[in-house]
Amino acid sequence: MKKTAGFLGGVALAVLLTSGIASAQQGVGGERLDHLFGQIDLDGSGTITVREMRAAAAARFATLDGDGDGIAHVAERQHSRGDRLRHSFDRADRDGNGMLDAQEMQEVARQRAARRISRLDTNGDGMLSLQEMQHGENARGGGGVPARQTLTLAALDAQMMAMFQRADANRDGVVTLREAMDGSAR
Repeated sequence: MKKTAGFLGGVALAVLLTSGIASAQQGVGGERLDHLFGQIDLDGSGTITVREMRAAAAARFATLDGDGDGIAHVAERQHSRGDRLRHSFDRADRDGNGMLDAQEMQEVARQRAARRISRLDTNGDGMLSLQEMQHGENARGGGGVPARQTLTLAALDAQMMAMFQRADANRDGVVTLREAMDGSAR
């Protein structure tokens, strides 16, 4: 079964936007979505409830609001972005020498390309047509979304809850992994 970013891609996008990354939707693959779902599904029930979604938003915000003033400022979000960049770099540095060689960079590029194909390949043939690429860019709104100067927990919560409501296809107040990955929240 082909997995699309859907709700979890939107959650990943919201999380990344809180750090000011304009091209946040790139690189959200099925494995990462499964992992993200598991992080939000606190009780391991296989579903995400409103309570769990709000807890995830609050936890994410707490990591961003370094000074605890209730506002995640640009500098705080940039610090968080630097932490994620370090983590990504360390993961790509397979030999652990503190530098990326051509082979390691090619692997990063290969993984990125595979994720992009997975995300944009609407007909499931494993290749991208010009139309699929254009549709993907139109769905993203072109070159990405500019980051806000500041972010509050209320704003992040509202954004996450709007995505939750779009993903809850049967309106039962929970989002299953299937609902989260079916693309309904794009």
